[in-house]
Amino acid sequence: MAGERIFLDHASGGRLLPAAKAAMEKVLAEHGATPGGGHREARESRDVLEHARKQAAQFLRIEDADRVVFTSGGTEAVQSALRGWGEAVGKGTLYVSEMEHPAVEAAVRKLEKSGFGVVRVPVDAEGRLLWGKVKVATAPGLVCVHLAHHDIGTVQDLKQAAGFAKSAKAQCFVDATFGAGWVPLPEGLEGIDLLAISGHRVGAPKGSGLLFIRSGFPWRVQVEGGRQENDLRAGTENLPAIAGLGAALEEWVKNGEKFRKSARENQRTLWGEIHKNVSGTKLHGPAPGPERNPAHLGISFAGLEAESLALVLDRVGVAARGGSGCVTREMKIPPAMKAMGAKPEQARALILFTFGVVTNESELAATAERVEQAVRRLKENLPS
Repeated sequence: MAGERIFLDHASGGRLLPAAKAAMEKVLAEHGATPGGGHREARESRDVLEHARKQAAQFLRIEDADRVVFTSGGTEAVQSALRGWGEAVGKGTLYVSEMEHPAVEAAVRKLEKSGFGVVRVPVDAEGRLLWGKVKVATAPGLVCVHLAHHDIGTVQDLKQAAGFAKSAKAQCFVDATFGAGWVPLPEGLEGIDLLAISGHRVGAPKGSGLLFIRSGFPWRVQVEGGRQENDLRAGTENLPAIAGLGAALEEWVKNGEKFRKSARENQRTLWGEIHKNVSGTKLHGPAPGPERNPAHLGISFAGLEAESLALVLDRVGVAARGGSGCVTREMKIPPAMKAMGAKPEQARALILFTFGVVTNESELAATAERVEQAVRRLKENLPS
């Protein structure tokens, strides 16, 4: 193990699940026609497309598969969800925290510039949304909540979010681009009107994703042209990617609890070893357990800069993310750390370790040793 690379940046994209790879290869080899034609080859491609849609519906625990729209990834799904709602209602209020993904924040700012109100939802020191401290504005409104945070790992209480939305006479959008699969979704997506998923975080290919739009929800199509995706998104379908996404989601339906159990054990093991053997460490977000994404650890190392430590970790064979998992040029520190009241030096020292279904216990024992080695090297070279 000493000489092998250890990949712990799965939130950014890891290996395809074998079932996803097989589904994609089959489509590439056998299904060259687009699904919209009337000939046999098109019908065969259409069968592949609709099978993937049913697989997605099963994962989402919904009955109406036609409410699933395949997208080019999580960013398109998120942007389409928010902008589509905004264009449909014309005016209203968005309830959103200060620690959302840049894709969400960009759409919110665009709607705010066009006249929408924005009510910011405060968070506690571990990143939980505090709905009891939110002042209700006038309807129509859209409550925006992430399933699990991409930097902090905090899992949000969707029942609380849906309850607040109901009391505010608003509707509810869930950004599940980080957390889907690792955090089970409610039966029938109860209380949820819109939901976005990013394929590469569930073992599907990059460039795949989906958007769930509840029937009757006020929403305007964002990609116009042809009549694909039940008239909800134009453009020739990326059938290999969609087939891969469907197959990956089916794997989560079959084996999700096994994946989650393994990740929970890995999470406790790695944090326990790092905390025991490396001084000055702090876990940000909730402790390992039901309130934290089991595939995520966000740790700061006192006195060190995250980017420098990530470079040294890379040299000793560990791929981890230094700082925010999803950044923009304007970000100095991860927004979640700022919203939670973390000290700037802690925010600048945040390292993200994210697991995949292929992560194993022996890798984590080696990771803890290499983290200790990297921290020691970096501290030895700091100016006295």
